[in-house]
Amino acid sequence: MVRRVALLALAVALITGVVFPVGAGVATTAAIQLPPVPVEGLFTGSPPEVTAQTWILYDATFDRVLAEKDADQRRAIASTTKMMTALLAVRHGSRYARVTISDEAPEAGEAEIDLEAGEVWTVEELLYAMLLESANDAALAVAEHVGGTVAGFVKLMNDEAAKLGMDDTSFDNPHGLDAANHFSSARDLLTLAQAMMAVDELATIAGTREAPLPPTPKGEERIAHTTNRLLYDYPGANGVKTGYTDDAGWTLVASAERDGRLLYAVVMGSSTLEERFADAAALLDYGFSEFGVVEVIVAGVDYARQRLPDDTPEEAVAIEAFSIFANREDAEQIRLTPAFNDDGAVVVATMGDEELARVPLEASSSLSLPELADAFAWASNYWDWLFGNE
Repeated sequence: MVRRVALLALAVALITGVVFPVGAGVATTAAIQLPPVPVEGLFTGSPPEVTAQTWILYDATFDRVLAEKDADQRRAIASTTKMMTALLAVRHGSRYARVTISDEAPEAGEAEIDLEAGEVWTVEELLYAMLLESANDAALAVAEHVGGTVAGFVKLMNDEAAKLGMDDTSFDNPHGLDAANHFSSARDLLTLAQAMMAVDELATIAGTREAPLPPTPKGEERIAHTTNRLLYDYPGANGVKTGYTDDAGWTLVASAERDGRLLYAVVMGSSTLEERFADAAALLDYGFSEFGVVEVIVAGVDYARQRLPDDTPEEAVAIEAFSIFANREDAEQIRLTPAFNDDGAVVVATMGDEELARVPLEASSSLSLPELADAFAWASNYWDWLFGNE
């Protein structure tokens, strides 16, 4: 009796167009398209080990933090400070404005472009010196020009940080030399980097390897060379800013774009100059290779089949695509199974206990289904086919 009821249900279902899966409730599935395979053994699904004390990895395209370590910890930030100095330079004036170098600017100390009092530079030229060579004297010249005084400019810096929601940041100078009230976090530096890179002219400067600068008063050539080695060595690198002081250690805000995805990696307190770049590169590699868009359900691909009156199977295909952004480990856990909604058959995508999507299925052809009288004549054949008893 149970067998006859089941046969009747099958017949009625087929007449009304409901799709049944191949086998005992198991549908065929299309292959999941994973991101490019990383170098074997390089990644295991977890972020790489890096020497940086704090860090964050972010996918700007999908607005997702991919991984982080102590990203809200406050630390000295060295010359990554100059991202804020550059941002304010274009927000509060013209990059074509001419700046007469003061007596104080050449006395900044540490990394300099060797400005001399009385020289006249444009703001844009100072920005190239500041962001490529990390010149502290250029940063002071910009601050004096924009803020009237260095103190006035520092106030602008802290006001802008507050507007950007940089709650773990305090500025004390425009160049980043160590000071008690000068600090930020990896997460806040990420926020600042995105704000700066959103300004086209600053993004162009940050991605430049070298640029000519005004010659010295004696006519000697000046050329700014970037301190960011990733611009030479890392495919897709396009910014942003390096930094080093005794308190900050080796620091880097790095960005790179590949295949339509833009990633940022902020590393603070790496063990050496070389490790600073290696840390950022490893995190970016992890982001590009272990995360990506996974096409879970492909439109037009069959995920179940139904038996037609002439005893041939007909594919039931997804009527639309479904994709998600996921890491490789999660993507490998995605499962596809057939199910029924009130409106008909669907393919359901799940990851663990979470349902990701339900996509409707439809017959791949317009072949008509049998009349009720015909259905009973071949319902038992369908039963045998479904369970492999032919």
